[in-house]
Amino acid sequence: MMPHHRHHDQHRTALLVLLLAVLLGACSQTATPGPATSTVAATSQPSPAAPPPPVTPTPSPVPGAPAIDRQLPPRPAPTATPLSRAGLPLRLKIPALGIDAAIEEVGLTPEGAMDVPREYDNTAWYTLGPRPGEPGNAVIAGHVDSQTGPAVFWELRALTPGDEILVVGDDGVERLFVVTALEVYPRQEAPLRRIFGPATGTGLNLITCDGVFDQQRQEYDQNLVVYAEYAP
Repeated sequence: MMPHHRHHDQHRTALLVLLLAVLLGACSQTATPGPATSTVAATSQPSPAAPPPPVTPTPSPVPGAPAIDRQLPPRPAPTATPLSRAGLPLRLKIPALGIDAAIEEVGLTPEGAMDVPREYDNTAWYTLGPRPGEPGNAVIAGHVDSQTGPAVFWELRALTPGDEILVVGDDGVERLFVVTALEVYPRQEAPLRRIFGPATGTGLNLITCDGVFDQQRQEYDQNLVVYAEYAP
């Protein structure tokens, strides 16, 4: 590793939105610190009347990868079939950074953790959210570094509002998104509703880790989120 240089449709139920307010992984690493890999972490507020039972964090299955630390139920079946759907995302392109990466499909591990790209040069689309190009917030995560060097989102911080992100679907359509903002959050303060929750627009949010690497805890203390909007 090198030193750091720098849904689906709007009809997703309110229950899933609330359940998304969970801890998202520890950005754990097993190598020398570098720019963080993909993860969002935040703590949901317990109910005063019935506090939730203690939860033991589930480690990410891949070093430096995103994980959901509480179990989520399967995605509810849609109440209606959309008139049209965006194609399944196959490739993510960011011309300003020279990125042209495969997109893997990931959901939850048996332990209830958000799964991660198998390859450090790939990205991962969260299948429990909308497809890129559909109403809501589509989410794609990616590693920034590995034990051997930079990974796919190594230079993600270099993006600026107005930069373009392209998602190629299996329907042959290349969908254009334009960056609107970059935000860095302490892991425990990431706004999960904004990142994963429903939206009136059609968004694409890219997630990776950032900040200081804690050798003892083997994790990073911040997350970088790039927000983009669909520009058909």
